[in-house]
Amino acid sequence: MTFHLHRIRLPFDRYALLNFLVVSGVLLIIPPVIFLYVRGRFDPLLIGAGIVGVIVALRLIQVKDRGNKGIVLLLIAGATLSFVSLPTGRESRVPLSMVVAMMLVIPWLLSMAWGKPPTRLRPSPINKPLVAFVIVGIIAYLWSLVFRDPILYIWSSFPVVQLAALTVNSLLPLTLLYVGNQVNDVKWLKYMVGVVLITGVLSLAFFFLNPRIGDLFFYRGTRGLFSMWVAAFAYGLALFHKDLKFWQRILLFLFVALLVYRYFIIGMSWVSGWLPLGVACMVLTWLRSRRLFVGFFAIGLVYLALNFDFYYQNIVIAEEEGGSGTGRVELWMRNLNHVAQHPLFGMGPAGYAIYNMTYHSEDARSTHNNYFDILAQTGVIGFTIFIVFLTRLLQVGRQTLRRYSGKGNFEEVFAAVTLSGVVGAMVGMMLGDWMLPFAYNETIGGFDNAVLSWVMFGGMAALGALAAPSANQHEASSTVEPEIERV
Repeated sequence: MTFHLHRIRLPFDRYALLNFLVVSGVLLIIPPVIFLYVRGRFDPLLIGAGIVGVIVALRLIQVKDRGNKGIVLLLIAGATLSFVSLPTGRESRVPLSMVVAMMLVIPWLLSMAWGKPPTRLRPSPINKPLVAFVIVGIIAYLWSLVFRDPILYIWSSFPVVQLAALTVNSLLPLTLLYVGNQVNDVKWLKYMVGVVLITGVLSLAFFFLNPRIGDLFFYRGTRGLFSMWVAAFAYGLALFHKDLKFWQRILLFLFVALLVYRYFIIGMSWVSGWLPLGVACMVLTWLRSRRLFVGFFAIGLVYLALNFDFYYQNIVIAEEEGGSGTGRVELWMRNLNHVAQHPLFGMGPAGYAIYNMTYHSEDARSTHNNYFDILAQTGVIGFTIFIVFLTRLLQVGRQTLRRYSGKGNFEEVFAAVTLSGVVGAMVGMMLGDWMLPFAYNETIGGFDNAVLSWVMFGGMAALGALAAPSANQHEASSTVEPEIERV
């Protein structure tokens, strides 16, 4: 006997069912939202942001290249939407850019184990040190719990903060891997640069015209190394792109001049705002023309010699009076003393904060230096791996630029700018926690500006990978599939 299964027909269609579920969901959500708002524990802005976020997420699921569009959305969220954040029940809030990064990276990681076929990493020298750094960060967290000094003063919010710090320190490197493996067309790199330049123009305009509105939209997202990336891309396009018209180059140079005026003249005391910018632009000048570099360098030396007293008083002396300067050296020495007691894996994510509060409560400050932060949080092992990662990043940058050198197109611009950005970021890390924001200094909100550098470095790795198949196309087509690396 044969049985036939017939589809059961509902008395209403699926669209009616969908409308019913949406209306029911809204009716169920409204009462708790009103309750939380009345109790003062809910930000009304989150309602609008949540609705927009759901719509955007559903739209991205349905469109092609959603991963690449998600990267562009991540940059927009970090640069312009820092006023939207999620409450944690504590003073710190989760920035929207961090939520977007999680929505991109976590499913991608899961697809490596359960995807059909499993997702694989593109071959790159940075893969192993990046993955190793994330693993060491997790080990350092567990290590800090087991081998913590027994007399430490630990406040109630610290365990949550430490987990948040571990998340940030892991998510940023994983975002680089995601971008490096997701970008499959140069046009997405152009969109990324477009977001940075447009944000730079808008933030600069609001800075001069209406600083209050500018701070609302752009303040946190345009801190850190943002000034370096905006100036470097504008300067790099003017120097390298041969298809630009004369007036376009003039506009770009004027824009760079305004940025220098904004960060070096007006914001002179904030060294992190102009020194990485200047270093990156000088590296770009060196890559474009040695003679031009020598000329700029000579002009800079003469200018500094003529204005030495002015800048010494307004930068060095101002730093001393503000508690920085040589005061940071004392913080670093104190930090090294604690690391000496926990050399292998350090004191865990954000861990040296409780050591400072216990042993140096009268002057418990962060190191304002990413290198010392990483050493304190992950020990000698994690610090060594991170230095290896930086050297590999320079290697990838040089290889990528070599593939496009002399072409005078956007690809050469992007390769040159990101390579100079690596050097600028390495300098910026000595001035603050601009690559891995420290939980009690920049807080997890620093993810907004830090993610920009990691995305751009991922774009550099992707650009190098996009050029590789063309060089080995004949060999790959006549042999087995190219070797790939899987985590």
